[in-house]
Amino acid sequence: MASPIQRQAWRTLMDIPAGERTGAVCRMICEHKNQRELLEAVRQVIRQELQGSQIQIAQAAPQAGSIDEDILGFLASLQEGDDTD
Repeated sequence: MASPIQRQAWRTLMDIPAGERTGAVCRMICEHKNQRELLEAVRQVIRQELQGSQIQIAQAAPQAGSIDEDILGFLASLQEGDDTD
């Protein structure tokens, strides 16, 4: 057992009580197969959904210097105390 995965598998197998190991290994193999089938089914559904939809890329927040001139004018008028009351 030169490989780390073999050592890990051996430790896992030895944690199972004698007399229950064959059943446990069979159960693990079947569960692994079922998980892989479920994962593949989920991937297939996601692929189908993505094919039928359009992905929209969100625009980033405005960068400094790209603020609308109207907003800058409004802010300047607030600083000047330009009240029309």
